[in-house]
Amino acid sequence: MPDGLSDILSIPAGTSVLVTGPVMTSKRRLMYALLAAGDAASRGTTVVTTRKPAHVVEREFRSFADVSSERLTVVDCLSHGGFGDDEGGPMRRFVSSPGDLTGIGIALTEFMRRYHDEGIAARIGLHSLSTMLMYSDLKRVFQFLHVVTGRIAALEFTGVFVLDEKVVSERDESILLQAFDAVVEVRQRETLEVRVRGADYGPRAWTPVSIDD
Repeated sequence: MPDGLSDILSIPAGTSVLVTGPVMTSKRRLMYALLAAGDAASRGTTVVTTRKPAHVVEREFRSFADVSSERLTVVDCLSHGGFGDDEGGPMRRFVSSPGDLTGIGIALTEFMRRYHDEGIAARIGLHSLSTMLMYSDLKRVFQFLHVVTGRIAALEFTGVFVLDEKVVSERDESILLQAFDAVVEVRQRETLEVRVRGADYGPRAWTPVSIDD
């Protein structure tokens, strides 16, 4: 877990946040850091990935948290169980594309139910909504988010979702934001800076953070 980040931004159980900012501003790494905050080894983590294959996501996340294979599950939306991935593994699920929202939802529900049945908390990450919006329309993506974030709240899990800035219009972004409890804005100056909107935790003014693994 990167030093200091958990003191700056702590996401309560039962809530979901949207991480948004320009491209190439370490939003994926910030997602990993937020998923890894606290005692990650004692809970479950599920990552939905639309841009990198499962085995890469697993390796990258483990640079932030020392978690066992039973505590890290991945929904891979691009590999189709291809080279470098073991489709038969119980901790990975593959769907046809980032636009297969039904398949993603089924896989996510399976992993969330598994953690719930084991009596452990979990954090859910999704990178990236930007890719999903290239494959599916805004209404379907919002409906998907409404269901997933609702389940996260009901189970008292935590959700971290990523969206590139200006992928959608301000009007459409305001619609997507209705599915989340807060927004974590990211920008790059001399160092990475974040601020939080819509919550009583985290910095309201732009605050430098370190997410070195």
